[in-house]
Amino acid sequence: MSQTRLSPLHRLYIHSALQSFVEAGGGIFVAGFLVSRGFSFPAALACFALIVLSRLALRGLVLPLAVRAGVRNVLLIGVAVRAASFALLPLVHDVGLLLALFLAVSGLGSVLYWTAWHAFLPALTQTGRGGQQVSVQQATSALAGIAAPALGGLLLTYGGAGLAFAAVALLQLASALPLLGAPNPAIDPAAALEPGVARHARRLYLGEGFHAGSSVVIWNLALFASLGEHFDAFGAAMAAAGIAAAAGSLLVGRLIDGGHPRHSLAVAYGAAALVIALKGAAFADPVLAVIATALGALVVPMTSTAMLAPLYAMARQSPCVLRFSMATEGGWDLGCAAACLIAAAMLAGGASFRLPILLGLVAIAVMALMLDRWYTRRPAAA
Repeated sequence: MSQTRLSPLHRLYIHSALQSFVEAGGGIFVAGFLVSRGFSFPAALACFALIVLSRLALRGLVLPLAVRAGVRNVLLIGVAVRAASFALLPLVHDVGLLLALFLAVSGLGSVLYWTAWHAFLPALTQTGRGGQQVSVQQATSALAGIAAPALGGLLLTYGGAGLAFAAVALLQLASALPLLGAPNPAIDPAAALEPGVARHARRLYLGEGFHAGSSVVIWNLALFASLGEHFDAFGAAMAAAGIAAAAGSLLVGRLIDGGHPRHSLAVAYGAAALVIALKGAAFADPVLAVIATALGALVVPMTSTAMLAPLYAMARQSPCVLRFSMATEGGWDLGCAAACLIAAAMLAGGASFRLPILLGLVAIAVMALMLDRWYTRRPAAA
């Protein structure tokens, strides 16, 4: 298929697959890489939290840039800055100027990319098919993530950090190619959000951020520790888990579009609660930890689809998808940073990974309740 025949959605799916390869082949190794350079587990979590918190300070840059250049172009700038952050990471050896530079560049690239992405996607998806389209995007990402962790782990183990993260940086740049011919949604400088919807979405995404911090960021470090801090073993475990992740989202997307969104909540968040409980019990045993990781990977696209489909519906109904994304992403940052900092404090105080992981159950319960109420009150919008 030639580039000129690619539809906007196909461009999104191709970019999402490449971006998933970047995240699964490089992004998931960042905290573990800092540990391999001598950082403690609490310090690695604190560094991740600083990246996330820096996005709160930097997010105000996104709106004027998008008004001037368009959402797609902000997304492309974010891709380039993220590539630079991956190239910087191998230079970090201890606490110092290079670490501060990496954290700042990583935060800037992340806030530009993800804020624009969560505005770009709902701007191009179709009302009434949001569940299916989000689930296809999630499944595409999951499929691309199967080989990436194994390759990333092998490159880090046998090729070194310089080669591994240089490859990730190049792939990050390549992910921009499908977007070059995509539409560039314009932003109205005078648009304003409905305060009630924005508050609801921000709180929902705060819960998702806390859940992601517990079940993804903290869990990945726990798995890395359980597997003896070996990148190749960690990558292989994540690759095996990617096979399970590829199947999780399609059923939920069909349930949402087929008029059964509340069924999708029961399936997705019920499974998520079971996985969190299993992770809390299994983190110290390598075999059980790998099994829990596989089950967790199955659940991630399910919960993402169940949450993002209504969130993108809210975004499409709002006067400005970018302002809506800025509000929700700020909530995610606060939730994820809070989970990481709480875990860092617990670990520094001598606790194990168990309690920080299990705290994710609170976020799951809150999100399921909020989404259930939203579907009940706005069935037509769902």
